[in-house]
Order: sequence, then structure tokens, then C-alpha cells
Amino acid sequence: MASYTGGSAEQARVAKLQKEREKGRAKVEEAILKIKESGRGGTIAFATSKEEKVEEATGVGLVTLEELKCREAQLKQDQDQDNPVKKKKRKKEIKKLSFDIDDDEEECFVVKKKKIGKNPDVNTSFLPDKDREALEEQEIANLRQEWLQKQAEIKAQKVELTFNYWDGSGHRHKVLVTKGSTIEQFLSKALDELVTVYPDVKCVSVDMLMFVKADLIIPHHFTFYQFEQMKARGEKGPVFRFVPHKEEENKPPDLLKDDLQYGKVTLRSWYERNKHMFPANQWKAFDPEINWEKYTLEQTFKR
Repeated sequence: MASYTGGSAEQARVAKLQKEREKGRAKVEEAILKIKESGRGGTIAFATSKEEKVEEATGVGLVTLEELKCREAQLKQDQDQDNPVKKKKRKKEIKKLSFDIDDDEEECFVVKKKKIGKNPDVNTSFLPDKDREALEEQEIANLRQEWLQKQAEIKAQKVELTFNYWDGSGHRHKVLVTKGSTIEQFLSKALDELVTVYPDVKCVSVDMLMFVKADLIIPHHFTFYQFEQMKARGEKGPVFRFVPHKEEENKPPDLLKDDLQYGKVTLRSWYERNKHMFPANQWKAFDPEINWEKYTLEQTFKR
């Protein structure tokens, strides 16, 4: 080592640093010997070689902090240039760690576990199956869509409805509606028909009209489709029964009619004045909860 010439204080400081360096190196060598004896010499040998490289790069003696940082950065850059493929290999391959420098690195291959499938000879229908559940949900959705389309076609069917405008006597009229029409929509069309014939109903609104069928006062919010689906009945039988027209009537084949007793359209004011007299005293409000299937005419005479 080249001698350092300078002041006495500086020479003492350099001597002190050299002693500390020698003590540190002695501790490292002592640790290396201990680890080699215990069978782990490879790691320390690697550390020692690295330390020597750092020493060679930084040099011996006092250097400034900026020079030390520049030399360490240059050493790291040289190491990366020497091993450009090292990082890629670590990502692609899984290798065993070896603490022996002389031993070659051994590659470790990962064995993929095979997925165990179901036994085709065993009934597994009670077990959860995502694929089967997805197929069932799709089938249910298709059936629901098909049912909704069929119901829409039924509601769109046209019906020629005959009714009597009742003011104490019957006056027969006809209107064309669909099964999906409400009673209110039917009464609106009936009112348009009656206005042209009876001047006394010109100031009447739909809310002032009543529709009576099979002696039942039908609420305005019900549809003909609902009556057909629930198979509504009164004391005298079914409320509606829609059938095709006969061939001799010369009607379109898709046009339906109600072949039961004609319903009555009357004013609420007339009903309030005459509800104690026949036939208004026989009319009752329609209640879908009442079951008239077992009703007989004998019960009428017993009351």
C-alpha cells in the first residue's frame, strides 16, 4: 500500500481506519471458516468474491462519496451487461438453490395435477353442476318467452261483442274489441255507438256506465282475457264463452263471438233508481273469490 503523506492528525486517522478495516476483514474470514465447517460455504464464498470485486472497483484508500457512488453504479452496470439473460431465465424456469459453487444448477420441473372428472357410470344429477344449471335456466327463459308470445297472440284475437243498452228494455248493438281489452275500453266503444242513436247519453262518461253479464256487475278494470283464463262463472253459468262464427254468417275465420246470453250496458243512475225492481234486484257485484260451479237453480227457489 502506498504511504500517505500529510499532517500528523491525518496520518493517525488513516492508521485508525486501516486497523478497523483489518479487524472487519478478520471477522469476515472467521465467519467464512465457521460456515464452511457447517457445510454452507457456497454462500459466503459468493459474498467474499463479491466483496473482492467491490474492493477492486472502489480501490484501496480514501475516496470521496461521489466517487464511491459512481464506481458502484459502474460495477452494477457491468454485472447486468455480463448476464443479460439471467432475469429472463429466472422468470421462465424454477431452479433449486445451491450453496455449492462447484455444483451445476439443477432445473426443477413443475408437474401439473390432472383434474379428476366424474364417473359416467354414477348418477350425479343430485350434485350441483354449473353447465346443467345454465342449460336449465336457458330452457326456462325460452319457455317463458314462448308462453308470453302465445299469450300476446291470444290477447290480440278480435271479438264481436253483442250487448243490450238497457233503459227498462233492451236495444241490441255490436262493437268490435280484443280479448286484451278492458271493460272500460269496451264501454268507451259502446258509448261511441250509443251517442249516435240516443241523445240522452251525449253528456254521459264511461264512469257513469255499468256492464252486467250473467247477472254480475263487472268491474271496469277486468279484461276479457282474464275472464277466459279464470273461467269465471255466475249463478246461471259461465260469464263469457268465445267461439268462432259459423260459416253461414260470412265472417272472417279469426273473428270470435260470445255465444252466451247478451250482456247489458246501462246507466248507473238508472240502476240506483230501479235496483229494487226486476231485473236489477238480481244483479250482484262480481267477486272472483266466489265459486259458482256447484250452484244449482234449486238454491234460487229456496232463498
